[in-house]
Amino acid sequence: MSTHIPHPELVLCIPGPWKSYKALGAAVAALDAGYVTFGLVLMDTVSGFGCDIQLEKRDKRMQGAFSAAGAHWQGTPAMQAVGKHASVVYLIGYGGTPANVDAMMKAAATLVKAGGLGVKVESSGIAHAPDEWLRLCDYLHRFAAHRAMVVFVTGMETYSCGMHCFGLKDAITAEANSVELLRAFTHYLLTEAPEVRDGQTFAVSEDAPVYLVRAHPGVQYDEGSLFANPYGAWYLVPRAAAALH
Repeated sequence: MSTHIPHPELVLCIPGPWKSYKALGAAVAALDAGYVTFGLVLMDTVSGFGCDIQLEKRDKRMQGAFSAAGAHWQGTPAMQAVGKHASVVYLIGYGGTPANVDAMMKAAATLVKAGGLGVKVESSGIAHAPDEWLRLCDYLHRFAAHRAMVVFVTGMETYSCGMHCFGLKDAITAEANSVELLRAFTHYLLTEAPEVRDGQTFAVSEDAPVYLVRAHPGVQYDEGSLFANPYGAWYLVPRAAAALH
């Protein structure tokens, strides 16, 4: 009997110019883009999708947090603009499926168009500039959400973080220089939705090294961390090395 895992919370952080919930609602309504605010909810009037809104006052740590999570756009005018925010909106909903992620990304794009200064994915620790977020949303049909949500951390082991947003396992390996390996593997998990089982093999291409895929509990985060993946992880081990043991 399979055990049901509740959909993990997905939280997106958008600093912006809004001084109040009323000002935020007015900015969204002015777009006439099919979104409205009802109290503390942002709703897509076409699909019926809604997510919670949490508006907080200016946070002087915000630019530093975005800079740490957005190394790919550090030092840009867009990053400097984050420091000029008047408030911070947190969009709070559920991940657990690609459709949920796409809906949350579109909701965040609406706030970017309404003056948002960037988007930080609190559920994986990556931040994107406003223009980049909108570009990613334009290519959701090509699984651009993978780039928006998933980060790769290097150290003694290399591991992904963010696949739980889609309801999928993350990936880990002890191989050096393996970010592209894990990027390809996790992208494969999302785009092909394969039925992966412990002991199967994976290779990036026909002539690339082959890896054994082993079930793993995943990286252990602090209790309550939004980074935690309740689905676990896949651990990739070089088949050639495994054959020696």
